[in-house]
Amino acid sequence: MDLRLDPQRFFGEIGGEPVALFRLRHANGMEVAVCNLGAKVLQILVPDRDGVLGDVALGHDSLAALQAGAPSMGAFIGRYAGRIAQARYTLDGTTYPLDANAGPHTLHGGPNGSRHRVFSAHQDAPDQLTLRLRFEPSNDGHPGILDLTLTYRLTDDHALVVEHEAVAVCNASPPSPASFTPHIFFNLDGPGHRPIDGHRLQVDAGECLVTDADNVATGALAPLGGHPLDLRSPRRLGGAAPGEPPLVIDHAYRLTAGGTGGERWCATLSSEASGRTLQVWTTEPVLQVYTADPLGTGAVPDIGKQGVVHRPRAGICLEPQQYPNAMNCPAFPLNRVSIDRPFSARTVFRFGTDRFSQGS
Repeated sequence: MDLRLDPQRFFGEIGGEPVALFRLRHANGMEVAVCNLGAKVLQILVPDRDGVLGDVALGHDSLAALQAGAPSMGAFIGRYAGRIAQARYTLDGTTYPLDANAGPHTLHGGPNGSRHRVFSAHQDAPDQLTLRLRFEPSNDGHPGILDLTLTYRLTDDHALVVEHEAVAVCNASPPSPASFTPHIFFNLDGPGHRPIDGHRLQVDAGECLVTDADNVATGALAPLGGHPLDLRSPRRLGGAAPGEPPLVIDHAYRLTAGGTGGERWCATLSSEASGRTLQVWTTEPVLQVYTADPLGTGAVPDIGKQGVVHRPRAGICLEPQQYPNAMNCPAFPLNRVSIDRPFSARTVFRFGTDRFSQGS
């Protein structure tokens, strides 16, 4: 059976902007499908331990299904990832009200964030895609105008490299807060086969961010020693033993500092069933881990590729980013982009199998 998505099913127009599906291919056999609506990664084809090519990302197989499905699935999030408390913040004496879309808070860029918008796209080579999007205060309420350039690229070692750069457009505008992240839902056994409970996850972090009852970062940090979600050693997401409750995670981990400015290893995901592994390397300081327990619990079913109904824990998201809610948390560093201070970051999702050393 051919797993590849059909580009013909994604042709359309949204808000006067053309929408299409782009298929990246590498000579090693790895393939990735991206829709420029939300810059969404909808499919990643990599081999299992037996060399059989399989899909390891949740997604949708038509533009209509994409529009009806979970808006963050596969998307590139911006201009500010995570939750912003009470949909507002004050910087340099000016208060910026935002549109709330998660109760009283703003989540993942708000209702007009990048996950809902059409990027311009150009396929530079069979294994590389460049996308661009402009952020303006009239779209999302944040100060400043930013131009984002996003590149997806495949490499010889079965990696999907995600690079982005944000530059300020107007010198007269205030510096803009900025935090972007890829929001891919991974399942190393394949969408629809089984939940992620049989996966093991390790994260190189000694602290996680404390959140309130609405899962909004408060500015405090919790040491992971003795914490129920300590992932410094690999842990089975479904619980270590029969009858043990699964790990329910929607937490931001402050990554261990290191490296020389380049990306550093921050997490490894593995599946005993398929033998696939995923290493995450990044230049970012925080990793949001999300086991997608609310997925598919809405009134309308979320239908994925090949008619698969997305259900709770069908995938896991590993989202490198800046500190969430930093503009309301003085203890956190806030990334701000200005004319003389552009921002760039890089994340590498490197796939392998348990036949090879996983070293970090």
